[in-house]
Amino acid sequence: MSKELVLEKLESLGFSVVDAHEFGYVFKYEELTLLYMPDDDENFLRFALPYIFDVTAENRPFVLEVANDTNMTIKYSKTCVFGESVWVFYEYRLFGDDNLEAIIEHGLLLLQATVGLFHRKIEGDNDFPQAEDDSKNENEEGKV
Repeated sequence: MSKELVLEKLESLGFSVVDAHEFGYVFKYEELTLLYMPDDDENFLRFALPYIFDVTAENRPFVLEVANDTNMTIKYSKTCVFGESVWVFYEYRLFGDDNLEAIIEHGLLLLQATVGLFHRKIEGDNDFPQAEDDSKNENEEGKV
């Protein structure tokens, strides 16, 4: 889908979209500032939630561990460390006959859930289901 179609859909959903030049397009969803990041591949849709947490030399190992754990818990989103901050991305491959409105709504809700989970994990709330590591059991049973 073309960038113009995505921008039209965002505006039809009530978002005020502003051109952020090299970063893409900025818009607000509830309390969050998001980016729509067009790609040369028109079948690739990406939204980002930038700067959700500051990374320092002291907290970097812990932040990377929490980001990885968040990635293992939630599908379709990526929690990444870029320099001195954490960003969350929603990425989706479009097939041409997609319900773009439903995909956008799913992406925004998922970004909101991902940042919430990341912050709860940073704050030490570990009462979330963890991805099970079946590789140990498979190795022990010789099923590798």
